[in-house]
Amino acid sequence: MTKTEQRSDFRHIMKGTAVFGGTQMFTMLANMVKGKFVAMILGDYGMGISSLLQSALSPMQQLFSFGLPTSGVKDIAAESDPQRKAEVVLTFRRLLTTLAFSGAITMLVCSTLFSISTFGDNTYTRWFAEMSVALLFFILASGETTILQGYRMLKEQATCNITGTCCSLLFGVPLYYFFGIDGIVPALILLSATTYGLARHFTRRINTSACQQPTWSQIFSRSRNMLTLGLTMMVAGVIGTLVTYLINTYIRSHGTIADVGLFQAANVITIQCTTMVFAAMATDYYPHLSSIIAQRGHTREVVEHEGEIVLLIIAPLTVLLILFAPLAVRVLLTPKFDAIIPLIRLIAISFIARATCFPLDYVCMAKGDKQFFFWTQGVWSNVKTLLLLVLGYKYFGLIGLGYAVITSSVIDIIASFLLNQWRYQLHYTATLLHTLIPLLLTNGVALAASYISHPLISYGIIATCALFTCLYSFCQLDKRIGIKELIRSRFINKKQRFAHESDRTHRHL
Repeated sequence: MTKTEQRSDFRHIMKGTAVFGGTQMFTMLANMVKGKFVAMILGDYGMGISSLLQSALSPMQQLFSFGLPTSGVKDIAAESDPQRKAEVVLTFRRLLTTLAFSGAITMLVCSTLFSISTFGDNTYTRWFAEMSVALLFFILASGETTILQGYRMLKEQATCNITGTCCSLLFGVPLYYFFGIDGIVPALILLSATTYGLARHFTRRINTSACQQPTWSQIFSRSRNMLTLGLTMMVAGVIGTLVTYLINTYIRSHGTIADVGLFQAANVITIQCTTMVFAAMATDYYPHLSSIIAQRGHTREVVEHEGEIVLLIIAPLTVLLILFAPLAVRVLLTPKFDAIIPLIRLIAISFIARATCFPLDYVCMAKGDKQFFFWTQGVWSNVKTLLLLVLGYKYFGLIGLGYAVITSSVIDIIASFLLNQWRYQLHYTATLLHTLIPLLLTNGVALAASYISHPLISYGIIATCALFTCLYSFCQLDKRIGIKELIRSRFINKKQRFAHESDRTHRHL
């Protein structure tokens, strides 16, 4: 790539990150506001019922989606010919629609069984029967969102997410207020139907009228790779859920339930601060990578550019989390959770390793390499995490979980580099390493300073590291995408537009 092409690529990455990062932030804040209203209106009993209903709905959605919302992105984005892309969309939509109705019928038929297994009796059979409608629309909505992502319709996808979140807040809270716990299921149905309606409104712009509806034989022949990749991803997700359950069970049986709660609280705080960045970047990065994966040279450049940008965004967040961990605990939790402050700091710095591996982890998905994905991200990653966390808690207690997370992250970096080089001849250049080392050093110094007993010295060093990291990241981002140039050009354009409007008004008068 030329320097101009590189700058254009960096700007495109930042544009997608800004759009979906803002969407993720808005969604998170809206959910916090909604959660506050739910707690005030329904109380702990109502929140418990809502949580139990969601815990039954989520696995059904995961099971009957069959991993297609993720694997479908690859198949849609990989097609460059509009005709063939439209055929993939029709095949994907019909397949997912069939699965959605199958899931809804299953939930309807087994509603009594769901009520007994969840609540111990058949009192809530009607609620589970009604939730089959919500399940239907949630799966259909995920399919339409997949189509938007595969076509890289960023603005439409962001608008759909934001509008759906607003509808959930504006319509859900009044239902809780007027109907109490009886408004929980109607709120879910309304949210799912609204989300589907909005997504379908945007996907109507995609022209598929020139293609005939595929027959079932065509559907099975065209979707074989999509289904097998989706199945692989679903099984990998189930393994991850099982590992989380086993870790929590081990901590409870060899320690206390309180330790389980403390570990989950530390995860929630760190994940809330960083996951929105990964989710925002993956929304555009995955389909983009899928569309150019056959071009090895271009793939290497896109992967490296993504790695540089995600590092420059995540590193300031992690060092700020190390600095403000006590404040985050006091604001989001209570002083009773002060014991997790060191654990939060350890987990936070591990996200730099995750940021380094993040672009490489999507390569096997973009290539549709099912076996490699299953054994590395489904089996190896989960088994390794389970063993390290069990050993860390066994020998060091709660803080040992933090040591285990960092150890796991270091192993992930080494394994990701070696395996992608061996499997795809894909590796980072020295440019990314030059970006990584200063960020890793400043975060490491900040973490070490957090163990200094004198508060003034400790926070002084951490604050200095945070300032350096933020300035360094800004300068490196400006070097790649020209932030100052963009601000300057936008200011000049606004000034010229204002002068033009003033001149036109003056002539009119």
